[in-house]
Amino acid sequence: MLKALDVHPGDKIGVCAFTCLAVIEAVKVCEAIPVYLDIDEYLCIDPGEILIQDYGSLKVVILQHTFGNPGRLEQLLAACNKIGAIVVEDCAHSLHCELDSEWNNKKLGTWGEGAVRPGGILTVNSSGLLEKVDRQIERFAAPASVKSDIILSCWLRAYHLFAQSRLDCFLGYQYSRLRHKLTIGEISFLKAGFPALAGYPRLAGEMKAKAGLKQLENWHKLQQIRLQNTAMIEESFSNAGLSLWPREPQAKSPVPGRCPKGANITMMRYPLRVYKKWKIVHRAGIRGLDIAGWYVSPVHPLSGSDLTGVDYYEGSCPRAEGTIERLVHLPTGPSLNKHKLEEMMKIIDL
Repeated sequence: MLKALDVHPGDKIGVCAFTCLAVIEAVKVCEAIPVYLDIDEYLCIDPGEILIQDYGSLKVVILQHTFGNPGRLEQLLAACNKIGAIVVEDCAHSLHCELDSEWNNKKLGTWGEGAVRPGGILTVNSSGLLEKVDRQIERFAAPASVKSDIILSCWLRAYHLFAQSRLDCFLGYQYSRLRHKLTIGEISFLKAGFPALAGYPRLAGEMKAKAGLKQLENWHKLQQIRLQNTAMIEESFSNAGLSLWPREPQAKSPVPGRCPKGANITMMRYPLRVYKKWKIVHRAGIRGLDIAGWYVSPVHPLSGSDLTGVDYYEGSCPRAEGTIERLVHLPTGPSLNKHKLEEMMKIIDL
Protein backbone atom coordinates (compact mmCIF):
# COMPACT_ATOMS: atom_id res chain seq x y z
CA MET A 1 0.00 0.00 0.00
CA LEU A 2 2.70 2.50 1.01
CA LYS A 3 4.78 1.79 -2.09
CA ALA A 4 1.67 2.17 -4.24
CA LEU A 5 1.19 5.60 -2.64
CA ASP A 6 4.68 6.56 -3.85
CA VAL A 7 6.32 6.52 -0.42
CA HIS A 8 10.05 6.92 -1.00
CA PRO A 9 13.13 6.54 1.21
CA GLY A 10 13.27 9.39 3.73
CA ASP A 11 9.55 10.17 3.60
CA LYS A 12 7.92 10.57 7.02
CA ILE A 13 4.92 8.46 7.99
CA GLY A 14 2.74 9.34 10.98
CA VAL A 15 1.95 6.31 13.16
CA CYS A 16 0.11 5.75 16.42
CA ALA A 17 2.42 5.49 19.44
CA PHE A 18 0.43 2.49 20.62
CA THR A 19 1.01 0.02 17.83
CA CYS A 20 2.56 -3.29 16.81
CA LEU A 21 5.88 -3.89 15.12
CA ALA A 22 4.14 -5.10 11.95
CA VAL A 23 3.00 -1.53 11.20
CA ILE A 24 6.51 -0.16 11.64
CA GLU A 25 7.98 -2.96 9.54
CA ALA A 26 5.88 -1.80 6.60
CA VAL A 27 7.21 1.75 7.03
CA LYS A 28 10.83 0.66 7.42
CA VAL A 29 10.74 -1.74 4.47
CA CYS A 30 9.97 1.36 2.38
CA GLU A 31 13.02 2.99 4.03
CA ALA A 32 10.66 5.69 5.28
CA ILE A 33 10.79 7.27 8.74
CA PRO A 34 8.07 6.59 11.34
CA VAL A 35 6.90 9.67 13.25
CA TYR A 36 5.21 8.57 16.47
CA LEU A 37 2.08 10.50 17.40
CA ASP A 38 0.89 10.35 21.01
CA ILE A 39 -2.52 8.96 21.89
CA ASP A 40 -5.72 10.30 23.44
CA GLU A 41 -8.13 8.59 25.84
CA TYR A 42 -9.38 6.34 23.03
CA LEU A 43 -5.91 4.82 22.48
CA CYS A 44 -5.99 6.38 19.01
CA ILE A 45 -3.85 9.22 17.66
CA ASP A 46 -4.61 12.54 19.34
CA PRO A 47 -5.68 14.91 16.52
CA GLY A 48 -3.63 17.68 18.13
CA GLU A 49 -0.47 15.63 17.51
CA ILE A 50 -1.15 15.80 13.78
CA LEU A 51 -1.97 19.51 13.79
CA ILE A 52 1.42 20.46 15.27
CA GLN A 53 3.20 18.91 12.27
CA ASP A 54 4.31 21.22 9.47
CA TYR A 55 2.32 21.18 6.25
CA GLY A 56 3.66 18.51 3.93
CA SER A 57 5.98 17.03 6.57
CA LEU A 58 4.07 13.74 6.78
CA LYS A 59 3.53 11.92 3.48
CA VAL A 60 1.02 9.51 5.04
CA VAL A 61 -0.75 9.16 8.39
CA ILE A 62 -1.82 5.65 9.36
CA LEU A 63 -4.99 6.01 11.44
CA GLN A 64 -5.17 3.02 13.75
CA HIS A 65 -8.63 2.18 15.07
CA THR A 66 -7.41 0.65 18.33
CA PHE A 67 -9.45 -2.31 19.57
CA GLY A 68 -12.07 -1.31 16.98
CA ASN A 69 -12.58 2.28 18.15
CA PRO A 70 -12.10 5.01 15.52
CA GLY A 71 -11.45 7.68 18.15
CA ARG A 72 -12.06 11.30 17.15
CA LEU A 73 -12.43 10.36 13.51
CA GLU A 74 -13.85 13.65 12.25
CA GLN A 75 -11.04 15.66 13.86
CA LEU A 76 -8.40 13.17 12.71
CA LEU A 77 -9.52 13.36 9.08
CA ALA A 78 -9.65 17.16 9.24
CA ALA A 79 -6.18 17.33 10.79
CA CYS A 80 -4.68 15.09 8.10
CA ASN A 81 -6.30 17.21 5.41
CA LYS A 82 -4.96 20.40 6.99
CA ILE A 83 -1.33 19.23 6.87
CA GLY A 84 -1.70 17.60 3.45
CA ALA A 85 -1.21 14.01 4.61
CA ILE A 86 -2.61 10.96 2.83
CA VAL A 87 -4.81 8.83 5.08
CA VAL A 88 -4.45 5.04 5.34
CA GLU A 89 -6.64 3.25 7.87
CA ASP A 90 -5.36 0.44 10.08
CA CYS A 91 -8.52 -1.62 10.57
CA ALA A 92 -6.74 -4.75 11.89
CA HIS A 93 -8.78 -4.42 15.11
CA SER A 94 -11.92 -3.15 13.41
CA LEU A 95 -14.23 -6.09 12.96
CA HIS A 96 -17.06 -3.74 12.09
CA CYS A 97 -17.97 -0.11 12.57
CA GLU A 98 -20.67 1.61 10.60
CA LEU A 99 -21.41 5.30 11.05
CA ASP A 100 -24.96 6.63 10.91
CA SER A 101 -26.70 8.89 8.40
CA GLU A 102 -24.75 11.95 9.56
CA TRP A 103 -21.72 10.17 8.09
CA ASN A 104 -23.60 8.86 5.00
CA ASN A 105 -23.62 5.38 6.59
CA LYS A 106 -19.96 4.88 5.68
CA LYS A 107 -17.87 2.15 7.25
CA LEU A 108 -14.36 2.28 8.66
CA GLY A 109 -11.83 1.53 5.98
CA THR A 110 -13.55 3.77 3.42
CA TRP A 111 -12.34 7.17 4.66
CA GLY A 112 -8.76 7.07 3.43
CA GLU A 113 -7.01 5.88 0.29
CA GLY A 114 -7.14 2.31 1.56
CA ALA A 115 -7.13 0.10 4.63
CA VAL A 116 -5.44 -2.90 6.17
CA ARG A 117 -7.98 -5.30 7.66
CA PRO A 118 -7.95 -8.43 9.87
CA GLY A 119 -6.12 -11.41 8.41
CA GLY A 120 -3.89 -9.30 6.20
CA ILE A 121 -6.72 -8.27 3.86
CA LEU A 122 -6.00 -5.07 1.97
CA THR A 123 -8.75 -2.86 0.56
CA VAL A 124 -8.40 0.25 -1.61
CA ASN A 125 -10.91 2.94 -2.42
CA SER A 126 -10.06 3.80 -6.03
CA SER A 127 -9.48 1.77 -9.16
CA GLY A 128 -6.33 3.75 -9.92
CA LEU A 129 -4.75 2.84 -6.61
CA LEU A 130 -5.84 -0.78 -6.99
CA GLU A 131 -3.85 -1.04 -10.22
CA LYS A 132 -0.78 0.40 -8.45
CA VAL A 133 -1.19 -2.00 -5.52
CA ASP A 134 -1.47 -4.95 -7.91
CA ARG A 135 1.75 -3.88 -9.64
CA GLN A 136 3.56 -3.62 -6.31
CA ILE A 137 2.30 -7.06 -5.28
CA GLU A 138 3.56 -8.55 -8.54
CA ARG A 139 6.90 -6.86 -8.02
CA PHE A 140 7.59 -7.45 -4.33
CA ALA A 141 5.34 -10.18 -2.89
CA ALA A 142 6.90 -13.58 -2.33
CA PRO A 143 4.95 -16.53 -3.74
CA ALA A 144 2.63 -18.56 -1.54
CA SER A 145 4.47 -21.07 0.63
CA VAL A 146 3.28 -24.65 1.14
CA LYS A 147 5.30 -24.70 4.35
CA SER A 148 3.49 -21.65 5.75
CA ASP A 149 0.15 -23.22 4.81
CA ILE A 150 1.01 -26.42 6.69
CA ILE A 151 2.17 -24.43 9.72
CA LEU A 152 -1.05 -22.42 9.65
CA SER A 153 -3.14 -25.59 9.53
CA CYS A 154 -1.29 -27.09 12.51
CA TRP A 155 -1.54 -23.81 14.42
CA LEU A 156 -5.30 -23.58 13.88
CA ARG A 157 -5.86 -27.17 15.02
CA ALA A 158 -3.71 -26.61 18.12
CA TYR A 159 -5.45 -23.32 18.88
CA HIS A 160 -8.93 -24.84 18.79
CA LEU A 161 -7.77 -27.78 20.92
CA PHE A 162 -6.12 -25.57 23.55
CA ALA A 163 -8.93 -23.01 23.56
CA GLN A 164 -11.41 -25.64 24.66
CA SER A 165 -9.36 -26.34 27.79
CA ARG A 166 -8.04 -22.80 28.51
CA LEU A 167 -4.53 -24.02 27.70
CA ASP A 168 -4.17 -21.32 25.07
CA CYS A 169 -4.14 -18.58 27.72
CA PHE A 170 -1.95 -20.57 30.11
CA LEU A 171 0.63 -21.58 27.50
CA GLY A 172 0.65 -18.09 26.01
CA TYR A 173 1.34 -16.65 29.44
CA GLN A 174 4.16 -19.13 30.13
CA TYR A 175 5.71 -18.41 26.74
CA SER A 176 5.66 -14.67 27.38
CA ARG A 177 7.40 -15.20 30.72
CA LEU A 178 10.05 -17.41 29.13
CA ARG A 179 10.56 -14.97 26.28
CA HIS A 180 11.03 -12.14 28.75
CA LYS A 181 13.66 -14.09 30.72
CA LEU A 182 15.56 -15.68 27.84
CA THR A 183 14.85 -13.16 25.07
CA ILE A 184 13.57 -15.95 22.82
CA GLY A 185 13.24 -14.94 19.19
CA GLU A 186 15.66 -12.00 19.25
CA ILE A 187 14.62 -9.53 16.58
CA SER A 188 17.77 -9.86 14.51
CA PHE A 189 16.48 -7.85 11.54
CA LEU A 190 16.76 -4.72 13.70
CA LYS A 191 20.51 -5.16 13.34
CA ALA A 192 20.47 -6.44 9.76
CA GLY A 193 18.28 -3.61 8.50
CA PHE A 194 14.64 -3.75 7.46
CA PRO A 195 15.31 -3.91 3.69
CA ALA A 196 16.77 -7.36 4.48
CA LEU A 197 13.23 -8.58 5.23
CA ALA A 198 12.95 -10.52 1.99
CA GLY A 199 9.45 -11.87 1.48
CA TYR A 200 7.91 -9.49 4.01
CA PRO A 201 4.75 -9.33 1.87
CA ARG A 202 3.71 -12.85 0.88
CA LEU A 203 0.81 -14.10 -1.20
CA ALA A 204 -1.75 -16.17 0.68
CA GLY A 205 -1.63 -19.90 0.06
CA GLU A 206 -4.75 -21.93 -0.70
CA MET A 207 -5.19 -23.03 2.91
CA LYS A 208 -4.80 -19.51 4.29
CA ALA A 209 -7.18 -18.13 1.68
CA LYS A 210 -9.82 -20.73 2.62
CA ALA A 211 -9.39 -19.93 6.31
CA GLY A 212 -9.85 -16.22 5.57
CA LEU A 213 -12.98 -16.82 3.50
CA LYS A 214 -14.38 -19.02 6.27
CA GLN A 215 -13.89 -16.17 8.72
CA LEU A 216 -15.72 -13.81 6.39
CA GLU A 217 -18.66 -16.21 6.24
CA ASN A 218 -18.91 -16.09 10.05
CA TRP A 219 -18.34 -12.33 10.24
CA HIS A 220 -21.89 -11.29 11.13
CA LYS A 221 -22.25 -14.03 13.76
CA LEU A 222 -18.91 -13.08 15.34
CA GLN A 223 -19.90 -9.42 15.34
CA GLN A 224 -23.11 -10.17 17.25
CA ILE A 225 -21.22 -12.25 19.81
CA ARG A 226 -18.74 -9.42 20.40
CA LEU A 227 -21.51 -6.85 20.77
CA GLN A 228 -23.31 -9.05 23.30
CA ASN A 229 -20.12 -9.75 25.26
CA THR A 230 -19.17 -6.07 25.28
CA ALA A 231 -22.60 -5.27 26.76
CA MET A 232 -22.06 -7.99 29.37
CA ILE A 233 -18.63 -6.58 30.29
CA GLU A 234 -19.98 -3.03 30.59
CA GLU A 235 -22.86 -4.19 32.79
CA SER A 236 -20.43 -6.04 35.08
CA PHE A 237 -18.04 -3.09 35.17
CA SER A 238 -20.87 -0.68 35.99
CA ASN A 239 -22.08 -2.90 38.82
CA ALA A 240 -18.52 -3.09 40.17
CA GLY A 241 -17.95 0.67 39.91
CA LEU A 242 -15.26 0.32 37.22
CA SER A 243 -14.85 2.89 34.45
CA LEU A 244 -16.35 2.04 31.08
CA TRP A 245 -14.18 2.39 28.01
CA PRO A 246 -13.86 4.29 25.79
CA ARG A 247 -14.91 7.40 27.69
CA GLU A 248 -16.96 10.22 26.29
CA PRO A 249 -14.96 13.28 25.24
CA GLN A 250 -15.53 16.26 27.48
CA ALA A 251 -18.62 18.29 26.45
CA LYS A 252 -19.03 16.05 23.43
CA SER A 253 -20.94 12.94 22.36
CA PRO A 254 -24.10 12.24 24.36
CA VAL A 255 -23.81 8.54 23.51
CA PRO A 256 -22.02 6.86 26.46
CA GLY A 257 -18.70 5.32 25.55
CA ARG A 258 -18.92 5.95 21.82
CA CYS A 259 -16.78 8.19 19.67
CA PRO A 260 -17.52 9.47 17.11
CA LYS A 261 -21.19 10.14 17.72
CA GLY A 262 -23.34 7.73 15.77
CA ALA A 263 -20.71 4.97 15.54
CA ASN A 264 -21.83 1.37 15.88
CA ILE A 265 -18.58 -0.07 17.22
CA THR A 266 -17.67 -3.73 17.51
CA MET A 267 -14.73 -3.93 19.92
CA MET A 268 -12.08 -6.61 19.49
CA ARG A 269 -10.88 -6.24 23.10
CA TYR A 270 -12.24 -4.29 26.05
CA PRO A 271 -9.57 -2.13 27.76
CA LEU A 272 -9.36 -1.23 31.43
CA ARG A 273 -6.88 0.84 33.44
CA VAL A 274 -5.70 -0.91 36.61
CA TYR A 275 -3.10 -0.22 39.31
CA LYS A 276 -1.49 -3.65 39.52
CA LYS A 277 -1.24 -4.58 35.86
CA TRP A 278 1.34 -7.35 35.89
CA LYS A 279 0.05 -8.89 39.10
CA ILE A 280 -3.38 -9.14 37.47
CA VAL A 281 -1.93 -10.55 34.23
CA HIS A 282 0.09 -13.09 36.25
CA ARG A 283 -2.89 -14.30 38.25
CA ALA A 284 -5.04 -14.52 35.14
CA GLY A 285 -2.33 -16.42 33.25
CA ILE A 286 -1.88 -19.17 35.83
CA ARG A 287 -5.68 -19.60 35.93
CA GLY A 288 -5.97 -19.76 32.15
CA LEU A 289 -7.99 -16.55 31.92
CA ASP A 290 -7.54 -14.17 29.02
CA ILE A 291 -6.68 -10.88 30.72
CA ALA A 292 -3.90 -9.58 28.51
CA GLY A 293 -1.21 -6.98 29.16
CA TRP A 294 -0.04 -6.20 25.66
CA TYR A 295 1.04 -3.65 24.59
CA VAL A 296 4.30 -3.63 26.56
CA SER A 297 5.67 -0.56 24.76
CA PRO A 298 4.59 1.99 22.12
CA VAL A 299 5.89 -0.51 19.53
CA HIS A 300 4.81 -3.92 20.82
CA PRO A 301 6.62 -6.23 21.56
CA LEU A 302 9.86 -4.24 21.50
CA SER A 303 11.49 -2.86 24.62
CA GLY A 304 14.69 -1.18 25.73
CA SER A 305 17.32 -0.51 23.10
CA ASP A 306 15.29 -2.32 20.41
CA LEU A 307 12.92 0.65 20.35
CA THR A 308 15.65 2.95 19.10
CA GLY A 309 16.06 0.55 16.17
CA VAL A 310 12.62 1.65 14.99
CA ASP A 311 13.24 5.34 15.77
CA TYR A 312 11.26 5.44 19.01
CA TYR A 313 12.93 7.17 21.96
CA GLU A 314 11.76 6.93 25.55
CA GLY A 315 9.76 9.95 26.63
CA SER A 316 8.67 10.83 23.08
CA CYS A 317 5.01 9.98 23.73
CA PRO A 318 4.38 10.24 27.49
CA ARG A 319 0.64 9.60 27.34
CA ALA A 320 1.14 6.34 25.50
CA GLU A 321 3.91 5.25 27.86
CA GLY A 322 1.82 6.08 30.94
CA THR A 323 -1.23 4.27 29.59
CA ILE A 324 0.78 1.14 28.78
CA GLU A 325 1.94 0.87 32.40
CA ARG A 326 -1.66 0.42 33.57
CA LEU A 327 -3.63 -1.04 30.66
CA VAL A 328 -5.10 -4.55 30.52
CA HIS A 329 -7.84 -5.78 28.24
CA LEU A 330 -10.43 -8.53 28.09
CA PRO A 331 -11.68 -10.61 25.14
CA THR A 332 -15.03 -9.93 23.54
CA GLY A 333 -15.12 -13.01 21.30
CA PRO A 334 -16.67 -16.48 21.62
CA SER A 335 -14.20 -17.58 24.31
CA LEU A 336 -15.85 -15.26 26.86
CA ASN A 337 -18.86 -16.29 28.92
CA LYS A 338 -20.50 -15.06 32.11
CA HIS A 339 -18.67 -17.55 34.34
CA LYS A 340 -15.24 -16.60 32.95
CA LEU A 341 -16.07 -12.92 33.26
CA GLU A 342 -17.00 -13.40 36.92
CA GLU A 343 -13.63 -15.11 37.51
CA MET A 344 -11.86 -12.25 35.73
CA MET A 345 -13.67 -9.68 37.84
CA LYS A 346 -12.39 -11.35 41.02
CA ILE A 347 -8.81 -11.00 39.75
CA ILE A 348 -9.31 -7.43 38.59
CA ASP A 349 -10.71 -6.43 41.97
CA LEU A 350 -7.31 -6.67 43.73
